[in-house]
Amino acid sequence: MSRGEPGPRPSPRHAQSGQAAIETAIILPLFVFLILGILQLGMMHQARLMAKYAAYRAVRVGSLHHAHKDAMEQAGLAVLLPLISQDQGGGESIQPVTGAKNFQKKWNSEGVSTNQMPDAKLPYVAVTICGPTLQELPGGTRELDFDDPRVASSPYDEWLQSHRTKLRIQVTLNYRLPIPFANWVIHSIALQRELPMLMRMGKQQPPGQNLFGQEYADAANRGVYILPIRAAYTMRMQSNLYASALPQSNTCLTTNHL
Repeated sequence: MSRGEPGPRPSPRHAQSGQAAIETAIILPLFVFLILGILQLGMMHQARLMAKYAAYRAVRVGSLHHAHKDAMEQAGLAVLLPLISQDQGGGESIQPVTGAKNFQKKWNSEGVSTNQMPDAKLPYVAVTICGPTLQELPGGTRELDFDDPRVASSPYDEWLQSHRTKLRIQVTLNYRLPIPFANWVIHSIALQRELPMLMRMGKQQPPGQNLFGQEYADAANRGVYILPIRAAYTMRMQSNLYASALPQSNTCLTTNHL
């Protein structure tokens, strides 16, 4: 071959091989995220169902124990224990609960029995009493008899008065996303995007803040991605209500089911 003449052209097979490599480099990350995202969303759906059952167990304990908040949180935590994960240094790890021995071991692990995450300023499970509130009780009431028919009835507003003896709670599972890469993407979408006014139900979102609180943002800055999963339940009281255990007003964020 003389000087100045073009060299041999690459064969069509080599050209197609290079094109396939470029397409793979573009598509593979999206495909991996799709698989990991499906796994993560499936686990979140399971957590949502378990949170609903935990709300039932918690409100049942509360109805029997004078709406004691700590007792309800312990009952909810016991139900959700199989979903509790912890950072073992190399990412989130979920210890299985297959029997009483595994349950006791995981329950006694760091932070679980005290319902406090060791690496975030959040509890694993939080219970909020939606009602009855102090505003619903007669003035000066310290104890309300759950089985007194005069408490749950009124000739003027019987439906509203009947709620005095119904315990309404909200259970929040602070779910730690365990799937790498998908946890960061889903967390960013859920907590950091700007939502339309209609989806915020008319509430203004302060600029530069997420929708759930600074504790979740602080945990994300340390590589711990947590999303709150909430469920509500209502049950009629089976023990007397004490005013000291009730909130001043309803601060729940979910809809209670009667």
